[in-house]
Amino acid sequence: MGNFFVRECIGGGVEEISYACERLVFGGRSRFQDILIVDTSLHGRMLMLDGVVQSCERDEFIYHEMLVHPAMFSHERPRSVLVIGGAEGATIREVLRHPSVERVVMVDIDGQLVDACREHLGAWHRGSFDDPRVTIVIRDARAFVATSDERFDCILVDLSDPDPGSPALLLFTQEFYGILKNRLCPKGCLAVQGEGISPQDCVLHARMVNTLRSVFDRVHPYTYALPSFHRPDADILVTVDPGWSLDRMVSRAREAKLPLSYLSPEIAAAAFSLPPYLRDAYKAHRERLVDAHSMKTGSSQGVFDADL
Repeated sequence: MGNFFVRECIGGGVEEISYACERLVFGGRSRFQDILIVDTSLHGRMLMLDGVVQSCERDEFIYHEMLVHPAMFSHERPRSVLVIGGAEGATIREVLRHPSVERVVMVDIDGQLVDACREHLGAWHRGSFDDPRVTIVIRDARAFVATSDERFDCILVDLSDPDPGSPALLLFTQEFYGILKNRLCPKGCLAVQGEGISPQDCVLHARMVNTLRSVFDRVHPYTYALPSFHRPDADILVTVDPGWSLDRMVSRAREAKLPLSYLSPEIAAAAFSLPPYLRDAYKAHRERLVDAHSMKTGSSQGVFDADL
C-alpha cells in the first residue's frame, strides 16, 4: 500500500479512481496547467495534468508505439517529422527509432511542463531531447504551423484532452486540421491521439473522425487498450498518399524489425478492425469540431455544438 492517495475523476466526472502513491516527485502549476508527477504503487511513475492521468511508466510504451509507428510505417522513407505536444519526450523517442529520420521538430506550448518532464521522466525520453536531429520549439503549435513554410513527411499530434480551459482546445478543429494538411509533404502521414472509444463515451472520438474526414480523403481510425487509462482508446491515421494500403504498412513494420514491446505486425493489422458500435457512432455524430464554438464557449463540450 502507498503512503497517500491521488484521485482522478473520469467519465466526465461521474466516476473516480484513487491511486496509491509512494512519493511526490513534482507538483506545481505552469502558466497553463497543474502538473503532478508521483510514484505510484501499481503504475510506477505517473504524470497528471489538471488532475487527469497523461502517462504512466509501466505502460506508456503502448500509447507511444501505437501513436507513432503506424504513421511512420505508412511512409516509404520518413525523413522529417513534426510532433505537436509530446512533452514527455517519448513520442520523439519512438520517432528516432526509424533510421531514415533526419529532422524532428517538437512544438509544445508549455515550456515548464517540458522542463519538468526532461528532469523527472527520464524513463520516457531516454535522452531524446538531446539528440542532434531534434529541435524543441516552445510555442503555441497552431501559431507555429500557421506561420511555418516547412513541410513534413509525418506529423504526430500528441495532445492532452480538450477539457475546459485546456491550451489544446483549438488543436482539435477543422480549421487546424486544414492547416496541418498544408504542412504535409506529398504522400505524407498524420497521426492524431483519438481519445477514448468506450460505448459510454465515444462522442468526441467520433466527431474527431468526421472532422478529419471533412479535410482529408483517407482517414483510418485504429484501436488499442491502455491499462492506466481504464478504457479502450483510439488513434487516427491520415494519409495523403492515394496508394496507401494496410497491407503495405504492415509489410514495412515486419521488414523494419524494430525492437518494439507492443506493436507487432499482427497487432498493427488487427488494430484497424473496428467494432460495429464505433462505426454506428461515426454515423450518429457527424458534427464537425470548429473554431467558432470552441472560442465562444472555452470548453470541449462547446466545440461539439458545431455545424453539420
